[in-house]
Amino acid sequence: MFIGNYANTMDDKGRVNVPAAFRDALRKDYDDDRMVITRDIRDACLRVYPMMEWQAFLDKLNLIPSSNPTLRRIQRRVVSSAIECAVDKQGRVLLPQSLREHANLSKSIQFAGSSNTVEIWDAQLWQLEIENDAIDPDILEQLGI
Repeated sequence: MFIGNYANTMDDKGRVNVPAAFRDALRKDYDDDRMVITRDIRDACLRVYPMMEWQAFLDKLNLIPSSNPTLRRIQRRVVSSAIECAVDKQGRVLLPQSLREHANLSKSIQFAGSSNTVEIWDAQLWQLEIENDAIDPDILEQLGI
C-alpha cells in the first residue's frame, strides 16, 4: 500500500529517486519492482501503477466495447503514453519528456501515495492542489468522516 507523500528532486535528465517507502511497498506488497508510469486522466500529474495494478486496469478496459468513444480516449491519453520501468540501482526512474510536460514537472517533485497507485506532482502544483481541493460532502459521509 502506498501512503504518505514525499518531496524529491528531479535531475536535468529527468531521473528522480522513488521514495524508499514506495520501493519497499512494491517489493513487499507486489513482489515486483516493475511499474508503469503514465498520464493521469483527470489531473496534471503522473500516475504510477505497480505491474499487477496496471494489468487489473487493462483488464477492466478490455471489458468495455472497443466502439466506446470514452474507451478510445482513455487508450489514447493513458495507455499510449504509458511506460514500463523498474527502479535502477540508485533507486531512480527516468521520466520521459512527454510525461514531464504533461505534469508540468520542474526540479521539485512530490510523490503522493494513493493506496494502490502513486501520483507524481510538480511540488508547486501539489501545494495548490491540497490547499484548494474541494471535497464532496457525500463522499465524506459515505466514509464516516
